[in-house]
Amino acid sequence: MLPEGVRVPQSDDDAFDGVITETYRDAVPSWPTPVSSAGRPNVVFVVIDDMGYGTLGCYGSEIRTPSVDALAADGVQFTNFHATALCSPTRASLLTGRNSHAVGMAYLSNVDDGFPGYRGRISHRAGTLAEMLVGQGYNTMALGKWHLAPIDQTSASGPYDQWPLGRGFERFYGFLEALTDQYYPELFSDNHPVDPPAAPEDGYHLTTDLVDHALGFITDQTSVTPEKPFFCYLALGATHTPFQAPADFVARYRGCYDEGWDVIRERRYRRQLELGVIPPGTALPPSNDDVVSWAGLDDAAQRAYVRYQEVYAGFVEHTDAEIGRLMDGLRRLGRMDDTIVVLLSDNGASQEGGQHGVLNTTHYENGHFPDLDEVIARQGEIDGRTAQVNYPLGWAQAANTPLRRYKQNTHAGGIRTPMIMKLAGNRASGQRRSGFQHVSDIVPTVLDLVGIEPPTQLHGVEQLPITGRSMVETLASAESASASRTQYFETVGHRAIWKDGWKAVAFHQQGSDFSDDRWELYDLDNDFSETFDLADKEPDKLAELIDSWWSEARANQVLPLDDRGFAQRSNVRFRPHSPRGRQRFRYLNGMQHLGNGAAAPVAGRSFKINTTVDRPTGSEGGVLIAHGSWNSGYALLISDGYLVYDLNHYGSHHLVRSTRALPAGRARLGMIFDKDRDGTGGTVSLSVDGEQVARQRLDATFENFIAFQGLDVGADRLSPVRENGHGAHEFSGTFDQVTIEFLDPLPLVRDHEPLD
Repeated sequence: MLPEGVRVPQSDDDAFDGVITETYRDAVPSWPTPVSSAGRPNVVFVVIDDMGYGTLGCYGSEIRTPSVDALAADGVQFTNFHATALCSPTRASLLTGRNSHAVGMAYLSNVDDGFPGYRGRISHRAGTLAEMLVGQGYNTMALGKWHLAPIDQTSASGPYDQWPLGRGFERFYGFLEALTDQYYPELFSDNHPVDPPAAPEDGYHLTTDLVDHALGFITDQTSVTPEKPFFCYLALGATHTPFQAPADFVARYRGCYDEGWDVIRERRYRRQLELGVIPPGTALPPSNDDVVSWAGLDDAAQRAYVRYQEVYAGFVEHTDAEIGRLMDGLRRLGRMDDTIVVLLSDNGASQEGGQHGVLNTTHYENGHFPDLDEVIARQGEIDGRTAQVNYPLGWAQAANTPLRRYKQNTHAGGIRTPMIMKLAGNRASGQRRSGFQHVSDIVPTVLDLVGIEPPTQLHGVEQLPITGRSMVETLASAESASASRTQYFETVGHRAIWKDGWKAVAFHQQGSDFSDDRWELYDLDNDFSETFDLADKEPDKLAELIDSWWSEARANQVLPLDDRGFAQRSNVRFRPHSPRGRQRFRYLNGMQHLGNGAAAPVAGRSFKINTTVDRPTGSEGGVLIAHGSWNSGYALLISDGYLVYDLNHYGSHHLVRSTRALPAGRARLGMIFDKDRDGTGGTVSLSVDGEQVARQRLDATFENFIAFQGLDVGADRLSPVRENGHGAHEFSGTFDQVTIEFLDPLPLVRDHEPLD
């Protein structure tokens, strides 16, 4: 029996200030006071993917972007904002307020090189803005592209600590990989895969779906707890490859680009000078070395190349329309005036389409590009729907007007991007800021604006200092003095450093000795477009900056420098404890869709697939296993009673079919792919009940990478891998499992040979 009026000690999480007696009649109740952020502004981040500096209307483009232009007119437009040259590092810096290498995300989340700066995940010592805000009473939701969790950990078995819900977001709806198909997206809701809510033929598009879910979240939150602020992180798949947009948006740009990329670049440059988004006197640099003059192309090449840009422009305008719908929804719900909106691109325009553009996103990952004849022959597929395209280098250069080089490079074309910030209460509307800013500055700025101190601990973990700088004074006045500052950059061996208006930058040729790289020097206060190299005229200044780069590199976990490409670095050999490092994979029928990054890595390997099925009489069959999309991949299926292996090689189907129909009932089925020694192709054998029923050599295989879309067992559920596929084509009989077993050993752990 308790003594009268005893107070029961409680933990801090269970603080109780009342009085406990034997019955409630004399007891004094107490309730913990919840953390409240009432009165603080909402925060919305909109991240556009791979959009170059000169692509939006308010940055000089002819592409119609009225919604983003209106946002710039209502807020502050930044003309000297810098991200990193790749998506995952920018997102890591954007969400933590620290340098990307310092938090473990030097490259992509597909990769763990085994060094502190290259873990492919964000250290828990670097809390995200969502983690900081949710602990202060904010509701939080992430939508769209994540690409911050180790990709081999994006299966149903996790671990989930680097998924959005493990990094401070209460809800998530989107995709986990670098990209996804806009019509057949690989979607996750919270911590599990889900099917798209509608089919492409019913008008489905991923950007629309993401905005629908964002508005749904804000509507629900406003209905139930309107006094609570929210943080909505919307990271669009647009305008990353694949360029896919509704036909009516693409049609608006038919014929608009017939004059070619050189004319468009010059026109954008003139418009930028008129608008004031580049300083007076800015030069338009000569074309990048890898861009061909438009006038030197024949008519057939020009007609094919134009189609890429028509599709891309339609993609941009469609994206803008959906951003406008989000802003209209905020106004309709009465949340716009109390909302901070930050819109940016994660890096410059992509060079990954090569000289002629690609009709297939896996071309680049395997180091293969179509020749001009193929592009001309297939130009009808460049329609924003039936091919997963990326544009040629000439259009990427125009997208980055007036800057040099592209995404992945640390010249300005890779790292200087659009950024717009609209403040709560419509303060500082219609203004521009031209001072140097970095993506790591956004978190400390938001924390200042909402009145929250960055925590020194999160979940018991000591936090790294936030190294970005608040822009609050800059937002308040364009005349605010800029303090001395140094900011380094590094991506796949390309290096740069900005220091008080000077920039040193080194372009690195993959596979070459880093000591052979030539450093360039630019006075950016007088040379916005990095046109006039002063390295020979100012050797002392260049030496000072190079020394500063090495100092920053050592302080931020940039070393060792690594110039290997995606296909090399994402291979399992670089993560010895990866679940992809097995020799044998056993997939049970009924398992959820498995993302490519967690699926058996059959590219470049000899392997076999086995299963035992029971097929009723009269059954056609169906898909046993499918990995990839209509873009590329493979499937093993029973079609019209025959066992079929379908290698979808960049959209070209190589079929191996059994010589006779399978018997009804129970049967053991097998497929072996024996790779050629030189890796260019291989031989496929099919068997039924141990007897070979087909043997055929294929002249094609995937050297390093299959597809960005993952694996299904018992059906082909998203974008169909198989030839003339429509619908899931679920297997009509029964089977327990499918096994994949490799016939060659894992690649060596220290295979550092660069791609040719």
